[in-house]
Amino acid sequence: MKDVKPDFRLVDKTSPVHIQVFAGNSSDGPVHEELPARVVGATAYELLSSPGLALNMARGDVISIKNKNTHAVVLERGGNFCIHIYADSIPAADIAELEVDVRRELGGTLDGVFEGNLSLAVPASNGMNKINEVFDRFRDRTGIQWYYANIYQNLDDDDDETLLNWWLEG
Repeated sequence: MKDVKPDFRLVDKTSPVHIQVFAGNSSDGPVHEELPARVVGATAYELLSSPGLALNMARGDVISIKNKNTHAVVLERGGNFCIHIYADSIPAADIAELEVDVRRELGGTLDGVFEGNLSLAVPASNGMNKINEVFDRFRDRTGIQWYYANIYQNLDDDDDETLLNWWLEG
């Protein structure tokens, strides 16, 4: 019988890892999104990027994943809104202009691009009126709608628009 040595590796809590976050269910079963994060506890992670599919979280949030097939629990808000944009395609020039506007006017970041889908992190401290102004300008220019992805209480009911109001606390 061959000797097998266990592989014990010390997790470096400062180095980024990739975690699987539950984004919902499809006809094939649970859908997960891979996100960069920093380990902050046994089941807790600080997100280093806003998700493009998963709801109720943004870059800087500390989340807990105890069951990989249910929504992550937000333990602490990082102060960013996650903005989702879904389209069949978006011209590169429009993406570049939006990225510059979001960075310059809101101090936000373009965290993900996949085909015509974008995810952005925008500090809530800007206020919704200013954020709406920048993204509505993008919508008016391109005809492409945008959405706040981390403001609603009921993640599984698209018709329930009850707000979390986390940005009003503190």
